[in-house]
Amino acid sequence: SARRRQGQESVMLRGMGVVLGGLGGLLVATGAEASERRFTYTYQSGVLNAGDVELEPWTTFRGGREDYYRRLDHRLEFEVGLTDRLQTAFYLNFSAKTLDEGAARVSEFEWGGISSEWKYKLMDPVADAVGMALYVEGSYATHESELEAKIIVDKQFGSVLLAFNAVFEHEWVFEEKGETEREMAVELDLGLAYQFSPAFSAGIEVRNHNEMVPKEGLEAATLFAGPVVAYSTERWWGALSVMPQLPALKTEEEGTLELEDHEKLNARLILGFHL
Repeated sequence: SARRRQGQESVMLRGMGVVLGGLGGLLVATGAEASERRFTYTYQSGVLNAGDVELEPWTTFRGGREDYYRRLDHRLEFEVGLTDRLQTAFYLNFSAKTLDEGAARVSEFEWGGISSEWKYKLMDPVADAVGMALYVEGSYATHESELEAKIIVDKQFGSVLLAFNAVFEHEWVFEEKGETEREMAVELDLGLAYQFSPAFSAGIEVRNHNEMVPKEGLEAATLFAGPVVAYSTERWWGALSVMPQLPALKTEEEGTLELEDHEKLNARLILGFHL
């Protein structure tokens, strides 16, 4: 309805304001370890050194929709540094979910296909004014394919790390033979972390996700925010974020959440092992 779309647009604008507002803090760079992630949704500009290899298992929990819904998304990433500016990665994707279908509660396992990532560092957070990188990822499964691009900006001043991503997604869903449905999304991610020591940091992540359908416009706008912690050693690192969905400013029912295609809670754990 028009009121629902107005509410979604309010969420999109509020989310963009929150995330873009964080860009004002990108002032002085000192750099962080290229191979360590301090956030789980927000990427940093660093890349692996040439010849370095990492294995990164991901687990994302998504729970709480209009009806019962629990889902675990898993990714196994093999990441390789090609040059001092370029890295690539290969992913295996799969998921398991439990949901209500009519009067029954069913559990499903789904093979999510494969993904290929390429990341190029344009500016170094130590030598240049800000860290900046371009990122592209293609995914393919039997029922859908997706192309994702990111613009990554980050900066560390003192013990504070700030990172911002602008994400653009285009998805092709193969509904039936000869029929393809197209979906698009724009996402803005912001991460702010304080490094209590070289090994440990804690902070907050904000994620504004906006889904669009060609010729129909904005379909859904959601805003997530929550704490993130990260820990690293010489051989491995880990990052965990817990992000509940925040209420919309305006919807058909004031203060409600978008629970048709999004969840009340998202949480993600990423581990990295230097090989």
